[in-house]
Amino acid sequence: MQELEKYRELSTKYIFPIEQSNPARKGQVRRLCVLYVIGRFGFSAKVVFEYLLKLPRETINKLFRRLVVEGFINERKSFGSKDGSVYYLTSKGKRFLSYETDMQYNQKTDTSSHNNKTEIHDLSIQICIIDRLSKSNEQYTAWVTEKELRELGYGTFGELKHERAVDALIYHDSSTTWHALEIETANSKNKKTPLLDLRADILNKYVKQLSSPDGLYTRVLFYSHRERFLKQINKRIDGIIKDKTSSYTSTDRALIESGLKYVYSFCPTLYNIFWNPTFKLEKPTHYGVEIMLVTDLLTENNQNKMYSNDYNNGYLKAFQDLSLVSDGNEI
Repeated sequence: MQELEKYRELSTKYIFPIEQSNPARKGQVRRLCVLYVIGRFGFSAKVVFEYLLKLPRETINKLFRRLVVEGFINERKSFGSKDGSVYYLTSKGKRFLSYETDMQYNQKTDTSSHNNKTEIHDLSIQICIIDRLSKSNEQYTAWVTEKELRELGYGTFGELKHERAVDALIYHDSSTTWHALEIETANSKNKKTPLLDLRADILNKYVKQLSSPDGLYTRVLFYSHRERFLKQINKRIDGIIKDKTSSYTSTDRALIESGLKYVYSFCPTLYNIFWNPTFKLEKPTHYGVEIMLVTDLLTENNQNKMYSNDYNNGYLKAFQDLSLVSDGNEI
């Protein structure tokens, strides 16, 4: 889709600040990074930038206080996030960001319509995009948000109104195609009623894109904070394509099997960041997590036969990503 070309050309510019030795310049690139991410997603929270910038919470707090005082962002109290607040661009922030990046940002400065119920879902996709872009050995080099897809008409207006607006797109450089990211924070889409089978409808939209030579994406990556939710989606989709009344051909079934991927290994990271009330995402010199608790948790997970190897490896990877254990599995 030609409209996505500008995002591909942007690549990871602005989202990953280049290290600066000059303190003043360092503050400038961090400020632009924060405003850019908020502008692209519509809103964000401090925990996202802890994960992105790898800075302790104290530094993030100072950065956000400065941006609020300078009038670049608005703080909105929230009950949907452990942070207790989310942040939007102000009119000044939008003007500054548009000038610095030469882009237009269609974001409301009125936060009264903020949806607390989908807040963790929306923040989770931000973490997933950051993780894919930063840890894929440059396989993924660009990203598009659901907000931006809806602005193009996906799921909202015109001939694309009935297409599915996925939670995000990321550009896979070696295959020169886009991959879709979907976050599942509940099991509601798997429920079937006499009048509605939402999962079947969504699957049909996936297949339409995956099978088309001009499809929007060539793969769908499913994320969740619960391994159970991903297994339930997988099971429900298997049931749909094996149903005798299903119209899917053998080619469609093979396409579904190869094109839909479930990222079990990232479940622990999302759970700890957004659902574990005692977890702190900070650098090793600042974190308040008892190291013995980390060791005990890894041991307990390895002994519990209910968890898959992917899930257990994901927990270890989460602690490695957050610098709580080394790659050699040593505390």
